[in-house]
Amino acid sequence: MNSSLKRGLFLVTAIGTFSVSGEKAEAADGLENTDRIEAAFPGVGIEQVLNDCYAADTDIAVEEYLVPTEKGEYLDMAFTNVSADTFLFVRSEPTRESEWVGKLYPGSASEIIGPVGEWTKVRSGSVTGYVYTEYIITGNEAEEKAEVLAADTEAEDVREVVENAESREEEEARLAEEARIAAEEAARIAEEQAANAATLGQAVVDYACQFIGNPYVWGGTSLTNGADCSGFVQSVYAHFGISLPRTTWDQEYSGTGISYGEAQPGDLILYEGHVGIYMGDGQIVNAINASKGIGIIPATCMNIKTVRRVI
Repeated sequence: MNSSLKRGLFLVTAIGTFSVSGEKAEAADGLENTDRIEAAFPGVGIEQVLNDCYAADTDIAVEEYLVPTEKGEYLDMAFTNVSADTFLFVRSEPTRESEWVGKLYPGSASEIIGPVGEWTKVRSGSVTGYVYTEYIITGNEAEEKAEVLAADTEAEDVREVVENAESREEEEARLAEEARIAAEEAARIAEEQAANAATLGQAVVDYACQFIGNPYVWGGTSLTNGADCSGFVQSVYAHFGISLPRTTWDQEYSGTGISYGEAQPGDLILYEGHVGIYMGDGQIVNAINASKGIGIIPATCMNIKTVRRVI
């Protein structure tokens, strides 16, 4: 007869064996076999056990009639069973209306410390409360999952490697830390971009100054043969891969508007019908007019209409 005597089955080996289908059973310490077996099967009549064994066409596993005397190593574990983009609330009371005290994320685990009904009381990390049982894996399925996880991670105790619940306080601290890190990263990126813009802006100025003395030509865009003010600006920036509109009226809306006090080398200074590239120190390089060609003049020699940062 097939009898896989694990856990509670040591009760049988302690009292002796019994006769089933012609096999001889001997009492261990002088009690009648029937008395001893009945003591090992509380709440189950020995006649019923024997009748089932005799009547069955196949062997009956004895453990079906025994109450396990030791718990599986991970039978007190519960694994969160929710989709990857969500979480399970741990609540202060077994109701949906009660305050949540923690969150269990996919794959995290907890210890069952109360009856398993519609709600189950669990403990996970620093969080103790109730979870809706529909969204956890318990019992033999949980133990199998734990054993597989322990084998995969080579952990002596899978509790050491599973993720615990996150309490409300822990979540608040984590979010505050993430916000701090994000703000620092944003500041770092902004500083880096400003430094890059300053470097590029100076490069634009240096490049534009190479053409000082070249002619002013109305409607022209050639840095060597002649350009007007907007054509000069457009061609200088095109050299750096930055596309600008052709006319000053359209260039007024390019990039981002800033104040003159914020102007840095490479920014555009626009006037009524005129544009130049700010050099710093209150000066612009620009295609001035037909008599002066490309040159340098004070940035405030005319009324400034707008300042645009296009880098």
